[in-house]
Amino acid sequence: MTETPVEPDPEVAAVAAVAREYGHHLGRMRYAGVTADHERRSITVYRVPDASFDDALRGLLSRDVTLHIADAPHTRDDLLVARERVWALADSLSITSVGIPADGSRLHVVADAPAHEVQAALDRVVPGLATATSGNVPAR
Repeated sequence: MTETPVEPDPEVAAVAAVAREYGHHLGRMRYAGVTADHERRSITVYRVPDASFDDALRGLLSRDVTLHIADAPHTRDDLLVARERVWALADSLSITSVGIPADGSRLHVVADAPAHEVQAALDRVVPGLATATSGNVPAR
């Protein structure tokens, strides 16, 4: 049996967009990301804990969509800087993608090289900010 996809709720999408814009601008020192749950008419905003950020966000958003606020270990800005440092290693490590998680955890780095080698380099360049996964490594 196939699940029927949930249609995006325009109001949930709009509230998520407002939270994202606030996070990318005035709230950038705390903001990590936002996820939307259209089925439950809610969003989750991830941020490095800060009561004034939380209060400002609550004041901006519609009360018709439930807001969940969750702790994040890193801001989006910190992860963006780390991503640029990781991409600087792309040629030597055959990096194919670098994903920034909405929850502010760690960058997800995929490379066409053994994960342990890539992870060792990441730990030197961006300690604690990235996790390596092997992509298309040929069998040896």
